[in-house]
This record gives sequence, C-alpha cells and structure tokens, in this order.
Amino acid sequence: MPKVSPRQIDMYSLQGDGEWNEDALVIHDTASVYGVMDGATSLSAYRNPEGQTGGYIAARLAAAHFMGMNPNRKLEQIAVEANQALRQQMAAEGVDTGEASNLWSAALVVVQIHEYSIEYVQAGDCMLLARYKDGTVRALTHSQLAHVDRKTLEQMAELRAEGVSDPAELRRRLTPHLMGNRAAANTLAGYGVLNGDPRFAQFLEKGTFNRANLERLYMFSDGLYTEETNWPDLTAALDSLGAETYARTLYAKEQEDRMLLEVPRLKVSDDKTCMVLHLE
Repeated sequence: MPKVSPRQIDMYSLQGDGEWNEDALVIHDTASVYGVMDGATSLSAYRNPEGQTGGYIAARLAAAHFMGMNPNRKLEQIAVEANQALRQQMAAEGVDTGEASNLWSAALVVVQIHEYSIEYVQAGDCMLLARYKDGTVRALTHSQLAHVDRKTLEQMAELRAEGVSDPAELRRRLTPHLMGNRAAANTLAGYGVLNGDPRFAQFLEKGTFNRANLERLYMFSDGLYTEETNWPDLTAALDSLGAETYARTLYAKEQEDRMLLEVPRLKVSDDKTCMVLHLE
C-alpha cells in the first residue's frame, strides 16, 4: 500500500472536568492511520491500582491497537480485536460484564489514507467530516447517540421544571435513565460502541470514499459539539482558530455556564479532542 501522509496535522486534546482525560489520539504514520477515541467511564466506581477509570483504559487500549496495526490489515479487523481485548481485560479485572452499566467503553473514529481513497470506521458519537476544494463540508458519520442524548436532555428539562437546578442533583436523578442508555449499547434500539460486547462487530460503522477534490478531514470527540452545532461553522472555526484555541475557547464558555443553562448538557465541560488532516 503506498504510504500517503497528510501535508499537515492540527491536533489537540483538552481534559474536561473529569478526573482523567478519557479521550485519546491515534497517529500511525507508517500505516497512514489517524483517529480519535472517546472513553466513557462505567457507572460503577471501578478504578485500577493507578486510579484510572474504565473509560480512560478503554480509549487507550483501543488507540494502542490502531497505533500498532500492520498497514495491510483492515481497520474493521483492528476495531473488533480491540473490542475483544477490552472484554478480556475487564474479565481479568473482575468486572461483571453481564451488567451493561459496568462496562468500560469507547466511541471512536479512525481513518486510513490510501492513494485514491479514505477508509474509515466509526462507533458512538465521534465524528468525521470532510471539506472539499469548493468549500463543501460533508459529514461522513452521524452521532449514533443523538437520539439517546436528546431523551436524556428532555428528562433533565422536566426535572428543572420541577425545581431541580443543581447539576450534581440532576445527574443523580438521571442515573437510572443513564443506566438504561448503557443497556441499549450495541442493540437495534440503541447505538454502536466499543465495550467488549461481541455484538459490537455488527454495529461498527465503516466505509470508503474517494479523495477527488478532498482538501481536509476533521475528526473529533463529542466534547467539541452539541446537537445544534452547524458543521460548516465548526470546520470554519477550526480552520481559522486552530484546534487548541477553539477547544480552549469553548471550554472557557462552558465554565461560565456552570449551571448548564445556556447550552443544556450533562456535564460542565467534557473532554475535547480534535484532529484536522490537511491533505492538499
């Protein structure tokens, strides 16, 4: 496979309000493989001896599989193997994998650049956008959790209407709903996510598109957007500000909205990770 490297890579990862940055970047120049992982901590209180959360472990385990892959293998194969390895690690740590809320998980988006095409895999709510030379912005993926998040925010609005305003209390009241969301992972009623479930292979999204007139690729975790985000506006902001400045500016705005009123969301500031590949 001819090695095709981006002309330039603009990338940045910013920790949110959590104990760990559960996002991870994938950079494997030899295989022309690049991507973003977004770990999700289980709803249990698991920590390893180093104090790391399940989401942190899941994202880095998956990233390591892609960063060590043979250039001639398929992204889909690597994703499935990473999922199997995650299940084995959870079992080794004594995690009850029969309970969905215990599972460590990671959303992901990974691309491999070929001479004439781009191959990709995606799960969860990490996004892949493409910009063409004529300015057209194309979403190659969609947030598989959008419908789940929408229902959660609707429930949050109902709790606010009942007089609950403290973000910590809102999250406590929403915990049963969040546990139900986890049970929907890798089912037809839910979404695909890398969490050790053998059904993951059936819910991994994948595809190939050609490189004709392709200028840039954007990959990012869900901390960088909301349901109202306009993709052309987001890509324009990343182009003008750069990944680091954009992420830090968004973080500062979120910190000013600590009661989650201006932009409804489940946490003040989620981890924010972005990678922009300049191909032309």
